[in-house]
Amino acid sequence: MKNFTNAIVLDDHGLFADAFSLLLERYKLFDFVKACYNAEEFFAFLNSFSNRNIFIFLDYYLAEDNGLSLLSEIGRINRNAKIVFVTSAMSPFLIQTLRRYNPEGILSKSCSVDTLKHCIEDIAGGKSFLDPLFQNMLNTHQSLQVKFTAREIELLKCFANGETIAQTAEKMFLSPHTVIAHRRKMMAKADCQSITHLLIFAKENGLL
Repeated sequence: MKNFTNAIVLDDHGLFADAFSLLLERYKLFDFVKACYNAEEFFAFLNSFSNRNIFIFLDYYLAEDNGLSLLSEIGRINRNAKIVFVTSAMSPFLIQTLRRYNPEGILSKSCSVDTLKHCIEDIAGGKSFLDPLFQNMLNTHQSLQVKFTAREIELLKCFANGETIAQTAEKMFLSPHTVIAHRRKMMAKADCQSITHLLIFAKENGLL
């Protein structure tokens, strides 16, 4: 752990971000821990740690973004960052989706201190870590073949918020035609016949 003395926690639920940060400090897992409640604050702080070794504990469910949508920008700013998703999700589909983006770790928000310590030690030692709770869950569920990208999940969130094709296109810097094409592709992937059924599928599988 000597090379990893700093950590950032990003979770828009301030109480959890603060509590998790205090836990990391209390057990002396890092010398310094910063709690952030939104992406703007998070990236402003991360810029000061450009290319320095740092752990990032990242929630998947964020008010304005999902955690996956932040990965490319994190990698651009700091290629040495070790990313650990910390999530309350209990969806095998979502855990499989997160794993496809190769984070260094995935933890449950209800994990024990020992599990948290093992996660940090394994990652610092060059290994990846999956919370045993999630590993057991995946072992008992058949793998789903449906695969959504981070971009598609962002679009799903726009649809779930009731935004129109035009509003979604403007927000995502896409043409309306491209948004419609993405929507059709996602519906085909999930074998859904309508946008309503697609959103139900997304919610049932923890994407929203």
